Amino acid sequence: MQRTLLNFWNTFQRCLLAIAAIAMQPVHSGAREPGAPEGFLYAWQNQPSGEFVPDYRRVDPLKPMLSDADIDAYEASKPPSFLDQFTSNVQTSAIETTDSRLIPDDPLSATPIDYSPLPETDAVPDFIESAACCTQMEEILPETRLMTPYGVFSELASRDPNCFSWQVLPKGLMYRSYIAGEKEPRIQMVQSNDSRSKQRVWDAVLGGRVGLLRLGTCDGIKPEGFQLDLEGAVFARVLPDEPSSMLAGSDYRVGMLGTNRCEGTAIKYGYYHVSSHIGDEYLLANPTFNRINYVRDSLIIGMTQDVGYSTQIYGEFAYALGMEGGAKPLEFQFGAQYLPVAMSSLRGAPYLASNLHFREEFGGRCGVNTSAGWGWQSLETGSRLRLGAQYYNGPSLQYQFFDQLENLFGFGVWYDY
Repeated sequence: MQRTLLNFWNTFQRCLLAIAAIAMQPVHSGAREPGAPEGFLYAWQNQPSGEFVPDYRRVDPLKPMLSDADIDAYEASKPPSFLDQFTSNVQTSAIETTDSRLIPDDPLSATPIDYSPLPETDAVPDFIESAACCTQMEEILPETRLMTPYGVFSELASRDPNCFSWQVLPKGLMYRSYIAGEKEPRIQMVQSNDSRSKQRVWDAVLGGRVGLLRLGTCDGIKPEGFQLDLEGAVFARVLPDEPSSMLAGSDYRVGMLGTNRCEGTAIKYGYYHVSSHIGDEYLLANPTFNRINYVRDSLIIGMTQDVGYSTQIYGEFAYALGMEGGAKPLEFQFGAQYLPVAMSSLRGAPYLASNLHFREEFGGRCGVNTSAGWGWQSLETGSRLRLGAQYYNGPSLQYQFFDQLENLFGFGVWYDY
């Protein structure tokens, strides 16, 4: 019985040795470099310390079954990665673009390069331009540049204020609104007292003026060239002491202007429409009021001249081609304004302006408006925020009441374009 167990144990040991020998033998599917070690013995034999290196034979238990030649053949059969293809395309494009004279076919038989100084000339050799182009990605891969959002949408206009180019929606204005002009498009809120009617009135304006197209410099404060402007505003008169603070009336103005500026001289020309409307609440409270349909469609031309850096004088003439409600063709205004720019935009600076406005329907009477106070100017666009006092004497600022005279003194806030 003991002999039988001993024979069985010896046979079992031989089977284990046979299985271990078979497992240590690699599977041959191709040529193998003669004498190459295999299996885990490769890593151990190449590490005298006996430590296994982070080799693929230790990471992947299946790869010890393959020879080095089998592994190389498997790696070669895999398709190249995207990064490998991209790198190859860039290198190929750069070599093809480079002038053939820079890379001779046979370097050993090529003519030695002459390093003597080149003759002085303003022209740039063609091969230098070709080599320089190769360093730019947009020249190497033009299709890639055009297909990216940065290549399509990120072409920004020049920031140089002295540039001269076409610009859509430019920054700033070439011809600015008059500070003391009563019917200039702006944002304002003025509370005044009328010494004639003994009423307290609020004159509010909601409007603006913007540039649509410019052929000129990129400066936002005093640009030069040509610019097309669009303007529009509503001029409302509110009576705060009346029930529900009734709206007495509102005038509407819209215009399209061409403007030019060269150094200290600015010119404007174009067309504007103005129409006057009575307030519904005022008409209900005064049923005997004779409402008029006051309208002017006028051609306009004006000029502003800088007198020093902070002072301007101006004049403007308009002629109405279409008119209703007692309006007559001629209109003229002129004035002067003192607008210093503060050393600090946060601190601001004082201002003073006066305007004389004449309309033919008033005969020899003119409207005189004077405004003074403190203002802050934008360093980017030249727009101005003002706080101050205003005095006006002349025909009503609301054209529905053009046959009435007013004497207004008040305080307010203005934002001028």
